[in-house]
Amino acid sequence: LSAASWTCVAGAGAACPAAGTGAIAASVDLASGASVTFTLTATATGAGSITNTATVTAPAGVNDPTANNTASDVTVVAPTADLRISKTDGVSTVTQGGTLTYTIVVTNDGPSAVTGATVSDPLPAALSDATWTCAPGAGSACPASGTGGINASVDLTAGGSVTFTLTATVLGTGSITNTATVTAPAGTNDPLGNNSASDLTTVQQPDLALVKTSSGAFIVGLTGNFTLTVENRGAVPTASTITVVD
Repeated sequence: LSAASWTCVAGAGAACPAAGTGAIAASVDLASGASVTFTLTATATGAGSITNTATVTAPAGVNDPTANNTASDVTVVAPTADLRISKTDGVSTVTQGGTLTYTIVVTNDGPSAVTGATVSDPLPAALSDATWTCAPGAGSACPASGTGGINASVDLTAGGSVTFTLTATVLGTGSITNTATVTAPAGTNDPLGNNSASDLTTVQQPDLALVKTSSGAFIVGLTGNFTLTVENRGAVPTASTITVVD
């Protein structure tokens, strides 16, 4: 516990200090049947459980049976870890049939370490043949590699991170939105505002065009010519051989 502050309210026939900071070490006056009430507020800085004990001691010369002079409270503190994730493939466009390489970084901003957080990246249908690797930072752990979408358990120290690198082939058209998430293990408090990251990439396609012209009027028995001009007017080359049929 840290950053403690407290107040005290005295009942009729009693007296106590009005307020203080830190632990309580106060002198109080109590008439027969009177009481004082302390209210102490503090910040929990560690996980596990907190046992907090308070004691009242009679002044010298006063006979006081001590069986009820101490009281304790036990509180279980759930670990708290602010897990966040980022994701990028470093490009805004890709060619159909090309390759995308995503970098996914999962970081634990603490204050508690986590064991068994889940990193998930189910791939959209437009991506295939995916493989991935993972490199943990000092003190953290993750699977070394895998195939397909990511569904991995990771351990993260406070301030630690792991980095996934996922490579896949682009099959689809239009645009590809790929989303990765990190989920804290059960029993760990985690603010959820930064637990998901998405990357949008536009798939460029070829635009083929064919123009056909002749050499002019044809004369019976003489040779005439046709000219066929095939163009790719798109922003990218085709991924396979073009067939022209006339």
